[in-house]
Amino acid sequence: THGIIGKDVVEGFKNGAVLLNFARGELVDSEALQTHLDNNDGKYVSDFPDDLLWNHKNAVLLPHLGASTAEAEDAAASMAADTIREFLESGTIRNSVNFPATSLPNRPEDSIRLAVVTQNKPGMLAHISDAFAQSSLNILQQINQSRGEIAYNVVDVGTSGHSVIDFKTVQEKITMLDGVLSSRVIYGVPGT
Repeated sequence: THGIIGKDVVEGFKNGAVLLNFARGELVDSEALQTHLDNNDGKYVSDFPDDLLWNHKNAVLLPHLGASTAEAEDAAASMAADTIREFLESGTIRNSVNFPATSLPNRPEDSIRLAVVTQNKPGMLAHISDAFAQSSLNILQQINQSRGEIAYNVVDVGTSGHSVIDFKTVQEKITMLDGVLSSRVIYGVPGT
């Protein structure tokens, strides 16, 4: 594909033709295109640097914003790390291809957070809420988001008057519900 837009193709351009190249710089034979641009009123627009055409009056060379640059790869890696950290620390889901975007404000003081993945079917949120009620645990805030066949629930529950055993018991009840795929308790300070 190197030079595929070569002399034979460029010579077929009409006067005033505009060539847009946002695929790969090496597709264009720069010398052939320079000859065309020198003798016609055509334009070349690309986001790839070209030593022959970078300052040509009929060439518009734009910054390349490709994801394969070292900077883009670093930014993507940083974003992935931040996304995983947010999920582990708060249950927040961003930029997922198979789960719904979900974010709940910071947990209120004296609360724990439970994240529950379920099948997306009627009644699941009611069953989860009922498990908390049966254990005399008060829901302070919650969010339920779905995407396709999956629903993701994040629930903050007050800890006043309850022990870790109470939360493990309700988590076990919720996890055993028909349609629940997984659950996890996000206790307090990360790492504790």
